Amino acid sequence: MKLQFLLIYVFINFSFFSQNIKSDSSVDSQKKNDQQKYNELISKEISIKDLKQGEISNLGVAVAPSSMRFRTNPGNSDTRILTITNDTYKKYRFKITFSDVDMNREGKITDDKTTDIGLKNWIVADPNFVEIEPGEKAKINITVNIPNIDAANRAAWCMGIIDEVQENTEIAPNENSESITFGVKPSFGFGVYFYQNPLSIGVSEVDILDFSFSYSEKNKYIHLLVENTGKGIARAKAYVELDELNTGYHETLDLQIFNVLPNRQREFTFTLPGKMPNGKYSIMGILDFGSDEEIKAASKEIIIQ
Repeated sequence: MKLQFLLIYVFINFSFFSQNIKSDSSVDSQKKNDQQKYNELISKEISIKDLKQGEISNLGVAVAPSSMRFRTNPGNSDTRILTITNDTYKKYRFKITFSDVDMNREGKITDDKTTDIGLKNWIVADPNFVEIEPGEKAKINITVNIPNIDAANRAAWCMGIIDEVQENTEIAPNENSESITFGVKPSFGFGVYFYQNPLSIGVSEVDILDFSFSYSEKNKYIHLLVENTGKGIARAKAYVELDELNTGYHETLDLQIFNVLPNRQREFTFTLPGKMPNGKYSIMGILDFGSDEEIKAASKEIIIQ
């Protein structure tokens, strides 16, 4: 009887031990699989870095140029190259679209659509979707196709939008709730300005509307307000010269370059350097709007104290 009990006990313990061995073996196998996957991921990242050693600075993604200027007559087309550079160790996807927008006198983009000088319907990107591997570049053909109609013999512009495209994330149910949560990943994008001036449109006339001086608690400013009265998009350059009337002290403020859209105003704002001595100054604002025959200027006297 004792022997029979002993045999049953040994059999049960042996079975239990065998199950533990199988269970431990399964856990070890899972750990090995997980470790193998991890090593593969690390190896892939290291291999990319090894292959691209010296080629990638990991500075980010860049788009060039930041603006394009076309001179295409009605009935013709023109193509330029937009380059997206992926200087990272990650693959990115981008889509390219266009939008007709407007610009206020401070140069900020507004939500108002420019129906009178919109370019959106005359411009295309090929391709309009790209995948860029680490350390690689994508070349996008930007083509303007100007219809052969009288209404197309005008200036036009729009903004190109290069947006990162994220893969769809899983929908996760909230714990202890019947609602669901959509995964959201942060993304980024770029804006590029596209300008079109037909060759038939010459230099646009730009007038000075106001030349003023203002100050705040921290800075002093000079403002030059101009208006494009022509039919084309003007490339206007402006700078300011200051002369102290008693000492002869002279200062030239940095040159500013802006695009001024037809029938719209643009304000050049110059910040005076803090080192300027107090005194009575003669200031002159000079405007170069691309004419070979003339530049425009405005002057006044101010007191800096």
